Amino acid sequence: MRVKIHSALRTIAFILLFAALFRCVSWVLRDKQYAFACAPLYKENLEQVDLFLMGSSHMLNGVSPAILWREQGITSLNLAQNGQVLPVTYYAVQEAFRYQKPKLLVLDIYKVVQDSLTDSSASLHFTLDNMAFGLPKLRAIFDLLPPEERAEYLFPIILYHTRWKELDKQDFSPIDTSEKGAQTLFTAAKPYEGWEIIPEDETFPPAQVEIDYLQKIVDLCRAEQVDLLFVALPFTTPEDDDLHRQAAVNSMNAYAQEWGIPFVNMMYRTEEMGLDFSTDMADTYHLNQQGMEKASVWLGQYLAGQYALTDHRGDPAYQAWDT
Repeated sequence: MRVKIHSALRTIAFILLFAALFRCVSWVLRDKQYAFACAPLYKENLEQVDLFLMGSSHMLNGVSPAILWREQGITSLNLAQNGQVLPVTYYAVQEAFRYQKPKLLVLDIYKVVQDSLTDSSASLHFTLDNMAFGLPKLRAIFDLLPPEERAEYLFPIILYHTRWKELDKQDFSPIDTSEKGAQTLFTAAKPYEGWEIIPEDETFPPAQVEIDYLQKIVDLCRAEQVDLLFVALPFTTPEDDDLHRQAAVNSMNAYAQEWGIPFVNMMYRTEEMGLDFSTDMADTYHLNQQGMEKASVWLGQYLAGQYALTDHRGDPAYQAWDT
């Protein structure tokens, strides 16, 4: 009997050691290009965070938690991710709520223009590879992907096992969370000649799959008693805009009213924020550093005026936010 117990203990110890080594090797090998956008959820003091910013790269590159803190004393994390469509965001919100229930979730809804459950394989890896193992990750994999594509998301080492040739010291270093999840862009691009903001009442039907999952996010926030605000960060469009991007985003006014969710289309607040599309865009779709500054200052003022968010500046417990 004693021999069997010792054998069982050795087996269990081997399994645990193998699992620990497998997890460590998987972490080192995986692509960490956008790991900074998810890491704050697991590294920051979430008891001090009142606001989550979520959505696609429009939010990732559009709103700076550092500026919200500087201007209004609002504590926030930007948990948006490059290429994240709303079905993926739904599971990212589930994951965020596992760790913290903020007072407010600010969600950029630009991706209502895209008729798909996922964006690219790369962008889905940006979200799922950086998500802790748990039910939200498993639900996302089994809901959004066909069976033949699930393995590389369940075990990312399948995709990255040859990446050992590319490793450098950053692959062994802690993820930088100094921007609290945001990404500042420093390029500048002008929109094509003749580009303009269309009238706010000009609409185009959004993708139904995105609306279905946006409804799920609304229901989840209500169930968790977290206030929800829809926003659309300013963007320009390609000259051949087959997705009718501005018009599809404009259509969200009706959905927001139907669901009783506030919606701020910041495309029509650009004069107030002093945004200049000829200097403040990093590329066709994303704000650069100047644009992020202007959008963040304006949004901070709006949030401070509309929501009971505490100004934590001067509180010794929040001194790290000044740093």
